Amino acid sequence: MTYSFTKDGLCSFLIRYHSLDCFDKLAGESGIITLFRRIGSVQYDPLNVVGRNPHLVLQSRIKNFTMDILDKLLYQDRVLVDAWDKEMSIYRTEDWPYFKRIRKCMEESRKHTLAWRGQSEVLSYTSQVLKKLKDSGPLGATDIDLGKCRPGRWGHRKIAGAAFDYLFSKGELGVYKKRNTQKTYDLIQNLLPERIIKSPDPFDSNDDFYEWYFLRRIKSIGVHWLRNGGGWNGYYLSDSRLRKQVFDSLEKKGLIERIEIPEINETFYICQQDMDLFYIKPEYDNYARVLAPLDNLLWDRMLIQKVFDFQYSWEVYLPEEKRKYGYYVLPILYRNKIIARMEPVQQKTGNPLRIKNWWWEPNIKITKKLRNAIENGLKKFAGYLNADGIDRKALQMIFVTIQS
Repeated sequence: MTYSFTKDGLCSFLIRYHSLDCFDKLAGESGIITLFRRIGSVQYDPLNVVGRNPHLVLQSRIKNFTMDILDKLLYQDRVLVDAWDKEMSIYRTEDWPYFKRIRKCMEESRKHTLAWRGQSEVLSYTSQVLKKLKDSGPLGATDIDLGKCRPGRWGHRKIAGAAFDYLFSKGELGVYKKRNTQKTYDLIQNLLPERIIKSPDPFDSNDDFYEWYFLRRIKSIGVHWLRNGGGWNGYYLSDSRLRKQVFDSLEKKGLIERIEIPEINETFYICQQDMDLFYIKPEYDNYARVLAPLDNLLWDRMLIQKVFDFQYSWEVYLPEEKRKYGYYVLPILYRNKIIARMEPVQQKTGNPLRIKNWWWEPNIKITKKLRNAIENGLKKFAGYLNADGIDRKALQMIFVTIQS
């Protein structure tokens, strides 16, 4: 069966699905875990201008979110874990056993990369690293001197760094704690519960795993299509032939439903258990939201362009002369529309929130309610950053740019 909805209806569904309509729905540690149960994982990126990507994802959804809450869930309570899913990610510790195949893929990928770089000798040092961790406890790569890697193509310069990376990727090490981007590692059995580490393979076959993994990726975004794109980054998922086979099976089993949007002329797919959300209107509060550059909602750039009429490219890794907007530009969401993009200034503790640039999307009408929502949203964003309010010039710039 194929269901038909309007484009506006699909936008509203996605906003409600991602809890981007009302801050009162999710709060504190329990709210974060509830969100992870729904979307599976959040992508990690080390860049920090106004928080790192996971912080930005959570501040847009979780009432009174602070960065230390995420650290507590990761490195004290250990109900969340740093691991590979869509690139480097964070997901629930309970999901660890389901990723055995991904960790095996990562192990083989790292071996191939080391060979390509001419650094395969790193593998002969891994037993030494494991013994050192067993004897000494948590360590960072800089705490062990194993010498330098053979000069090669890119990659780690020191053997210890490459060895830690390999062992982490295959799941023998986990992150004990982080200080900024510096990781301290420990043996995974010292970090996660024994029942998780020794859990048997939850899948009877590869086909069972494929169905779980493709369903999970649909749920990470909320709705997806068969077209290639960033939303399908990852092992197995990027295989378009496998994707079609798995979708056919999922559809026959009634686990996914087809969605057609006449204004877009595309077929989308949604998990059957989420269909009810299409018939529940979002409960919008009067806050605009600053979205993360790698927000789950934005994982497939073409899908977002089709659905939200918003063309977004994260230009942080482009040379300055090739950027259309700026270095670290973040989308601004209001209700079920992405209305603007903002380039914040690097935030320093105790300073007000400063904005370098602001670009409105076409045909945005500035109403008193919208203006209040933007001010409310930016005040909340400044609070998340422990900033000293909002720089007065920033608000002046925002509302002058609509006239220029």
